[in-house]
Amino acid sequence: FDDRNSWPELEKQNKSMEDYYKVQNIVPESEWEDFLKACRDTLPTTFRISPVCTFADEIREQLKSRFTDLHVEDVEMDEDDERLQPPKLIPWYPQELAWQMSISKKAIKRTAVLERFHKYLIAETETGNLTRQEAVSMIPPLLMDVKPHHRVLDMCAAPGSKTSQLLEFVHAQCGANGVPKGIVIANDADLDRCSMLIHQMKRINSPSLLVMNHEAQKIPMLWAKSEDGKKVPLRYDRVLADVPCTGDGTMRKNVDVWRKWTPAQAMGLHKTQLQICTRAVELCEAGGIVVYSTCSMNPIENEAVVSAVLKRFKNCLELEDVSHELPELKRRPGLLTWKVKDRKEENKWYNLEDVPPNLKSVFPESMFPPADAADLHLERCMRVLPHDQNTGAFFICKLRKTADHMAPSKQKEVESVSVSEDTKTTG
Repeated sequence: FDDRNSWPELEKQNKSMEDYYKVQNIVPESEWEDFLKACRDTLPTTFRISPVCTFADEIREQLKSRFTDLHVEDVEMDEDDERLQPPKLIPWYPQELAWQMSISKKAIKRTAVLERFHKYLIAETETGNLTRQEAVSMIPPLLMDVKPHHRVLDMCAAPGSKTSQLLEFVHAQCGANGVPKGIVIANDADLDRCSMLIHQMKRINSPSLLVMNHEAQKIPMLWAKSEDGKKVPLRYDRVLADVPCTGDGTMRKNVDVWRKWTPAQAMGLHKTQLQICTRAVELCEAGGIVVYSTCSMNPIENEAVVSAVLKRFKNCLELEDVSHELPELKRRPGLLTWKVKDRKEENKWYNLEDVPPNLKSVFPESMFPPADAADLHLERCMRVLPHDQNTGAFFICKLRKTADHMAPSKQKEVESVSVSEDTKTTG
């Protein structure tokens, strides 16, 4: 006896969350109902072909010619079943390597041709030729411009779908048996998740992967000797900081978000996210790229973190304009203003000047929109929303480290010396 289908479906409503994002103006009022409907719909299954697998071209052609013509009109479907659609390309992913499909498990079990297709996908995944990955999760590595000689750090790597992308980019242009000069270091704070990451990466069988277990905000600096024998920091050409977050952008596949979401969750994570992004910049080589991302729509976890880091590294960090990259990807610009909600009182919102002295530690300045948000070009961040291209929600920004940085205390010393010298000169 199987009663797994007897449980009532979780109601996909959360008034607090809906009210919160209305106030934040995540979407225009005219799009609100479309946005909510998309958030409540089931997320399509998405997967991508590894560009470095031997049979990448053959798999792509099979998907284009053999499986896009699936016809299952002879199958009796229940009234609540959606019309079956064949796999289709994700238009913004390069080289036609990413695909999506909306086929229920019920349909697969009841249809021989779909069951064969399902077994085909499983077999190709086990050999490392395919990777199942949420579409929006594929975006951050695509913006990093990884080359075969780069040192790449994935700070919060498990379960490893983005790490596998980064490894594929490092192996690109090296041929089937070539070994790149670069390396991908995949870190995660959870030891069990590190073990899962290693298991997933075995499919790729790369010598260019190192897995380590540290809190992301405390990843140690590595040191090497220069040609003249001096000890120098070994920084990374590319750093991915896909930080722990509330995950409300995953509500289409993780329905528990609807039941558990509160505004206090983002406030509890903000400090850690800021620490991780700060460490990412410190570990990045001058001229290198840091990509910061979350699967959250909340500006407290996104624009607030990015603006605080930009101000902290104001002389050596800038937001890059990525509007020309992935041109077929629909995205929304970053917010220039937002509000901070009280943890407990339902209708109480704060501006920075409204925070009582006893709550300064609960609502730090870094949570609030900066006065110079336009000068920081926060609109260069991107927010991907579910109703634009039938995806989850995601936030991504690309930071370029334009020069080497120094600790804030050292920066103050330099500024103090400069002021003193200017005083002497003018005096």
